[in-house]
Amino acid sequence: MQMYINQIRVSSQTGNITHVAAYEPRSSKVYWIPSEFIAQLINQGVPFNTRYKKGDIWVTGAKVEVVNGFLRTVANGTERDNLESLPTNKV
Repeated sequence: MQMYINQIRVSSQTGNITHVAAYEPRSSKVYWIPSEFIAQLINQGVPFNTRYKKGDIWVTGAKVEVVNGFLRTVANGTERDNLESLPTNKV
């Protein structure tokens, strides 16, 4: 089951990602999920990629991975190949 991340929430105190907006393909439901839980899912083999809108179409970005307990992306040369380039909410 491929999952996508199209927004992030960042702590204004630490600058760390606290939650991500995740969804399944062809689904209109977006869920704000703690980044620690996403890391657990990735470690269990659930694939995540970034996803962003380019004009009127959605484009798949970089693969999301876990490095030292933090979410990171594998840069792949797309316009938005990292989590920090997605729309961000500070909390």
